[in-house]
Amino acid sequence: MVNKKLLKKSGVLFCLFIFMSCSLYSNTQLPYGISGEMTIEDSSIYELGGIYLKMYNKALKKISRFTVVFFLFDEEGNSPLLGRNNVVLNITSDIESEKMFEHCVSLDQFLSEVPEEPYLVDFLYVSEIVYEDGSCWRDSFGMYAF
Repeated sequence: MVNKKLLKKSGVLFCLFIFMSCSLYSNTQLPYGISGEMTIEDSSIYELGGIYLKMYNKALKKISRFTVVFFLFDEEGNSPLLGRNNVVLNITSDIESEKMFEHCVSLDQFLSEVPEEPYLVDFLYVSEIVYEDGSCWRDSFGMYAF
């Protein structure tokens, strides 16, 4: 027969462990800050649409490239993308320590038509940062971002 007191203590300890693990995980300092907004205004960078990205390098070393991941949704909450529901962009650009990167990136390879209104950008995060010294920071699933 199962000892109810032992089972109850085990459950409490397990919940405490999960709570503390999540708490410690969420306190991890991100080496960046990022925002993004889709645009469909006339541009020489794209034909169908683009995303205007702002990324701040919080690290004390220079970024040489990074990978951005995000989801796009139409006004009804549906994915407008063909065959996928997320966008992955590999961006090569030097970003000095404690400096801002601001750039519009084409989304033409992911879109099939010009939308009437810009799509909503959600769950935007950086999955990898490669620094000038060759070191790398990774968050493959966006767990640190949220």
